[in-house]
Amino acid sequence: MRKTFWDRLPAKQYLAAQEQHLVRYIRESVYPFSPYYRELLDYNRIKPGVIKSLQDLSCIPFTTKADIAPLPEDPEIPFNLVLRPTPERLKEAGAAARLKRSWLRLTHGAKGYQELTDYEFLPVHHHFTIGRTALPTPILYTAYDLARMREAGRRLFELLELQRGDLVINAFPFAPHLAFWMTYFATEASGISALHTGGGRILGTHRVLEALERLGGTVLTATPSYAYHLLRTSAREARDLSRLHTLVLGGDRLPVGLKDKMRDLLAKVGAEKAVVASTYGFTEGRVAWSECRPSAASKEKSSGYHLFPDMEVMEIIDPESGRRRDEGEDGEIVYTTLDWRGSVLLRFRTGDLVKGGIEYGPCPYCGRSLPRLGYEITRTSEYKEFELTKVKGTLVDLNAFYPLLSGHKDVLEWQLEIRKRNDDPFDLDELYLHIAPAEGMSKKYLEKELRELMLREIEVAPTRIVFHSLPRLLQRLGLDTKGREKRFLDLRSMAGREAEEAEEPEPQESMEFDDLDAEEEEGCLEADTENHTSRDQEDDS
Repeated sequence: MRKTFWDRLPAKQYLAAQEQHLVRYIRESVYPFSPYYRELLDYNRIKPGVIKSLQDLSCIPFTTKADIAPLPEDPEIPFNLVLRPTPERLKEAGAAARLKRSWLRLTHGAKGYQELTDYEFLPVHHHFTIGRTALPTPILYTAYDLARMREAGRRLFELLELQRGDLVINAFPFAPHLAFWMTYFATEASGISALHTGGGRILGTHRVLEALERLGGTVLTATPSYAYHLLRTSAREARDLSRLHTLVLGGDRLPVGLKDKMRDLLAKVGAEKAVVASTYGFTEGRVAWSECRPSAASKEKSSGYHLFPDMEVMEIIDPESGRRRDEGEDGEIVYTTLDWRGSVLLRFRTGDLVKGGIEYGPCPYCGRSLPRLGYEITRTSEYKEFELTKVKGTLVDLNAFYPLLSGHKDVLEWQLEIRKRNDDPFDLDELYLHIAPAEGMSKKYLEKELRELMLREIEVAPTRIVFHSLPRLLQRLGLDTKGREKRFLDLRSMAGREAEEAEEPEPQESMEFDDLDAEEEEGCLEADTENHTSRDQEDDS
């Protein structure tokens, strides 16, 4: 696998090259051809010539998820992010851009020039954000962009030292989302054989495991929760996964405790030396970034996620003031597209908070000089409606439950349910914590320990802890039936709808609990839009 040119450049050199690239990109591509950013810059009286350095990027206003999400009355908003080199805009582009277009037209003829223009600017591939708090937002790729995604995937596999002889079992859910397609294009670009299973929802857990064992899969890509489920099932069935040497996990955060639990399970299925690598990505960012293999193999502090300085510009800002942070300081991740043609974003606020910010020195594990994002990232953008809520008068970050519960040695699986007391929309919030305990674990002891742990770390205890058998909780989570596990259920809106329905003059039919459970399994998409309730409150283990 060929090496990447950027890997060994000193920070001073790649930052200088990145700066030149950014200035030219904004002047010659973004301002002339982006309907959204041309209007934004003109409205704020910002001329593209003002951007002369990376520091000058701070002159441009932030872009947020709310700015680019489609609205029922205006579904075309996201499509204004796509570069459109119309003849009128080409006339207004810089001299260098006009000269380039004239040369291409001269050397390729009218038909060839149109084909080149379509390759560079015509959207041919869509991804979608999850859409938990708004309509799903499309992120568009041109053929030019897909070539860049292939290159980013090749570099990611290079970081993880994967080889042509490997076999990748792709267990990410099949959907128009980044994780599945990044893996697809990475294997294609690297020339590595792959089976793209679609995960438990498409191929089924049993067949995914059969592929891993019988085909001798050496690399598994999946969400952390589903990979843990696969390994746990493999250990229970005494499967031989001794050829598996790398797990590439994405789509959700990977707490250190969960990583350790996976290593223990890998040892039980004959893969003692397998590496568990975490990746970071978000749909708007176009690609995913990974730890290097030596870092993933170490039990010491992670190196962080190695970035691609020719594909994006990352800033770390103070989430309150919006001011840029210095190297190594905590803050919010802000992303700027570099040399993409489809959905272009300048200074996009991800809402994700990173400890340690960005480091520009050589990686202590692999020696690469690429910039690196800190490993500890709070994925607030994924569950924005759950980010902060008041429970018993205390403001709680519910994302903090991830490292506490996923990394707990005595908790096999968990789910958090937020509901209203007595199903009254005007009453207090309640937290129901559903737990599948480790085999032989005393429920009384575990309940006491979890309550004390949460009071100490989050300053709030669940209203009730409900114990389940592992199969029952897996069913609630939908790991085998849904594209993404239902880790959080917000039933407060259900109570609100019931209150509104009670005010209607027409009589409402009652729904039995069994029917309600069935509707939850079929109609609830990862707690995104329809939030149905299940009233099992008893111990069913």
